[in-house]
Amino acid sequence: MLTSKLSARQSIEPAHKLKIDQNKLQNCRSNILNLVNVL
Repeated sequence: MLTSKLSARQSIEPAHKLKIDQNKLQNCRSNILNLVNVL
């Protein structure tokens, strides 16, 4: 049972990480746009 939980988490991890990276990219993009608007 423990090993199946572990493998499930491993398969979910990359997709989850990708989502976080996309969020970071969007945050960076919006921050840059905000800076440009301020300037």
